[in-house]
Amino acid sequence: MPLPKVETPTYELSLISNDKKIKYRPFLVKEEKILLLALETEDKKQIIDAIYQILENCILTESVDIKDIASFDVEYLFLKIREKSLGETIDVRVTCPETNKLFDVSLNISNLKIIKTQDLNNDIKITNKIGMIMKYPTFLLMQTLINEENPIARTFKIIMNCIETIYDENTTYNPKDFSEKELQEFLESMPQEAFEKINNFYESFPKLVFEQTVISPHSKKEVKVRLDEFMDFLD
Repeated sequence: MPLPKVETPTYELSLISNDKKIKYRPFLVKEEKILLLALETEDKKQIIDAIYQILENCILTESVDIKDIASFDVEYLFLKIREKSLGETIDVRVTCPETNKLFDVSLNISNLKIIKTQDLNNDIKITNKIGMIMKYPTFLLMQTLINEENPIARTFKIIMNCIETIYDENTTYNPKDFSEKELQEFLESMPQEAFEKINNFYESFPKLVFEQTVISPHSKKEVKVRLDEFMDFLD
């Protein structure tokens, strides 16, 4: 006689980028084990691989390529799955600004906010005849470049990887057909006004921000906790 089968609940949410409905299930023990083992290594690549593996296991909607969807969609999906799996609280260490001492606090993940710019246009006009269609960066790209110390180099790398197509009056160009050097020269050759439009598109991506006010046990005063880096939620 086989062992009884454990029923797993399913949930649904809409992606931030396009409102697509996604069905998912919570973590099981095997997924939590994948995450914990990856976090123990403190190796970013292994942590990213673990996050992708967990999402692939838990997302039930077919034809969803996790590695191809926007970075903020991946973050939102993972945090919602974590919330259904491990509860609405996360434990973090906070520094008291009055005493500079650390203290532990449980934060309610439901205080997560989505900052989303309305009417974000991904069709960037460079001249009257030339333009670019932009796409959102992937989670892998953003996490790979998070430690890039040169902000200009980081911006250029993100933009080059977010070009979906380049077009003129007669032809549509695939950026994959050109080298990184050619794409950089193309960006550097455009008017400053056009590049500002591209940079504004990048700066206006939806962002996940967590804010909560807690009381420091050291100073007995309020401390505002703000988390805006995804990896902060995994500590």
